[in-house]
Amino acid sequence: MIQEKKTNEQQIIYHQNQNQNQNQNQNQNQKFFNFDYLTLNKNEHKEKFKSTKKVQIQDILMDEVAELLLKYAQTQKNWIIATGYDTMKYEKIDNKVNEKANQNQIKNIQNKFKNDQFSYIFHRTMNNNKPSFLEFKLRNHMSSNEFINFLNEITNLKLTKLNTLFLSKYKGGNFLSPHCDKGNGRLAFVINLTKNWKPQYGGILHFLNDEKTEIVQSYNPIFNNLMLFEVPENGIPHFVSHVVPYIKQERYAITGWYI
Repeated sequence: MIQEKKTNEQQIIYHQNQNQNQNQNQNQNQKFFNFDYLTLNKNEHKEKFKSTKKVQIQDILMDEVAELLLKYAQTQKNWIIATGYDTMKYEKIDNKVNEKANQNQIKNIQNKFKNDQFSYIFHRTMNNNKPSFLEFKLRNHMSSNEFINFLNEITNLKLTKLNTLFLSKYKGGNFLSPHCDKGNGRLAFVINLTKNWKPQYGGILHFLNDEKTEIVQSYNPIFNNLMLFEVPENGIPHFVSHVVPYIKQERYAITGWYI
């Protein structure tokens, strides 16, 4: 009987702890995005997106979450060098073992850019088979009904789910040449995580006219800023300009699409 009583007490404590953990998780869910601020400005964002099919939303994340994600990016070790041209892709881990092969590939891509072929060089992560806890939480929040409903209120696109998400890093010499995002999703997003980025550093998101002959809009990456833009059936021409060589700063962003 004494043992049974002790077991019952342990069960009560266990369930109390479980309830406490659930409450903490609920609070964390509520505090991941800055929904109180976003609600106040929702109509303004909605009107902006309706007229231009693009909108920037400042302070999308709670301050502590934005700082945590920036620290994660700055201390991340598992970067992959993502390069490619036309439909060819090359991705290898950025480490000493692959250093020579990666450098040769970067030179190859630079030559493709000179020949006016679609090409890109940047670093990416948060696409691991075994995600970190922070990546797991981020994906959960960005896949949540609450956040998707918020996006639908702004865009009226009737989005259903998150398609792709990754963390990018643009160092000196990195770029993403003009492309259209056709087939990636109906809404593209970029959460910028770079502080004190200046336009003269490069790494600017530029939108082009349909002929890809003129820049029609440009956006400098601003810390804790969400950029949304609709991707129509035929895509939307845009690119990320070269980051200037030898710069110490690195441009971080969480990027992806909703369908």
